[in-house]
Amino acid sequence: MLSWLPELSPVVRHPFPAIPRLNIKPSAVLRRTAITLQTLMHQAGSCSADALALAGVMDVIHGINKPTDVLRRRAEAEAYDFIAVYTEEAAASGTAPDVLAGLRLVGDVLAAADIARKQERETGQLCSYARVEEIVGTMYAQNHN
Repeated sequence: MLSWLPELSPVVRHPFPAIPRLNIKPSAVLRRTAITLQTLMHQAGSCSADALALAGVMDVIHGINKPTDVLRRRAEAEAYDFIAVYTEEAAASGTAPDVLAGLRLVGDVLAAADIARKQERETGQLCSYARVEEIVGTMYAQNHN
């Protein structure tokens, strides 16, 4: 259909971006989080309110390595609140267990980012993908022992 615009064809096939390529490799946790969000956005449809909110959550995940500011903290809080409600609604509607596990992981990543941001303010240790993965790993180990 858009063969006369070959440079746009990848955008049409993959409308949702992956975690940006940085000097560090995103962790398996963050890759799984991104895949979960991309899958849910695709299933929700590109114009639905859920898809737009999920895209906002994806944007927050992409911004974990960025410096903290008031707007970023607000976006992170809103993303966490949305995922918490979305997960509850998905569980109530009988969503598949693997999807629920993915949603819970997204919530865990957002909670870990919040912890990392608070530590950044208190100790000066910058929030990063690696720090968030470390916190998620610690949360997972504590919750599953």
